[in-house]
Amino acid sequence: MNRHKVEIVKTSKHKTGASYGRVCGELRIAYSSLMRWKSRVESGRPVVNRPGPAKVEPLDPEALHEEVRQLKAGAQRTHGTGALLARYSRQISRRDFQAVVEQVRREVNMERDALERRVEWLAPGLVWSMDDTKKHWLPDRFGHVNLVMDLGSKYNLGLFGDEVQMNGWQVALKLEELFSLNEAPLFMKMDGGGNFRHEAVSRMCAQHMVIPLVSPPYYPPYNGAVEREHQEILGQLEKRIGEQKVTAQVLRLESEVSGHEINHKRRQSLGGRTACQAMEAGRSLARSFGRRKREEVYGEIKSLAVDIAMQLVETKTSVTETAFRYAAETWMQLNGLIRVSQNGRVLPCLYQI
Repeated sequence: MNRHKVEIVKTSKHKTGASYGRVCGELRIAYSSLMRWKSRVESGRPVVNRPGPAKVEPLDPEALHEEVRQLKAGAQRTHGTGALLARYSRQISRRDFQAVVEQVRREVNMERDALERRVEWLAPGLVWSMDDTKKHWLPDRFGHVNLVMDLGSKYNLGLFGDEVQMNGWQVALKLEELFSLNEAPLFMKMDGGGNFRHEAVSRMCAQHMVIPLVSPPYYPPYNGAVEREHQEILGQLEKRIGEQKVTAQVLRLESEVSGHEINHKRRQSLGGRTACQAMEAGRSLARSFGRRKREEVYGEIKSLAVDIAMQLVETKTSVTETAFRYAAETWMQLNGLIRVSQNGRVLPCLYQI
């Protein structure tokens, strides 16, 4: 099985042009494990056999991984590893412990590099995002807020507060309302929450020819920009409510007012315009994507995703979603919906056609 994973990653790296680290992150394979398996495969050694006597106590890998992450990582070495190894000496060999430390260092470096990789949303009206959050705004329970915003204009389409989280049917109804008031977007970004991946939401998006774009957990290039905008909106809401506890009715009202206020804030990133003005200018762009053109876009992305999935060999759901995400990002780059840069340098398309 591990030998098969090595071939999958190598094929994906060759086809997409991405680094081993990025491909491992997308396929949720530990980079250090992949490199170890790859080295053993190339040298003709068994992939999983480990030398040395077995340890006498069971190991909790997740606990060890978390403790290593808590250590202070210097430029060349991680401080405190000696004392931590002494505590785990009856559960893990020095060699495997060092591999864990190196894996964590790579993860931290990859996360830092990913945060430096910036996605700019360039086309108002074409890509929306929705998200949920909660906080102790109510006297005896969490207050929940559902956010829907246009990424290209930073326009808040809806900030819906309530005492319970929206279920899938309620999300679908809100989207239907927003689609009727605005031109439906081409893409709808969302996380993997059950209320967003609900069949009612899928049907609503399909009815309006909106392409769902599901982000993987902890994916900074997409989620970072969205989170920053959402935090600004929620910051405005918190400024209005303060530390007081309010009723669900007040939370709904303050959410609506906060969204309105943030939409009329002038932004340097929008050339001094407000989000409202930028969104208004983008409505005609969304209107230009009629049903036939949306079908063509979906067909192009699906075709490219199938090609990528075939190169990845496996057909599991996670790999299928990864392939579709690669394809969607490539299409958006090629068609000017997004610009991807790192350290000030614009990056080429994720998937090389």
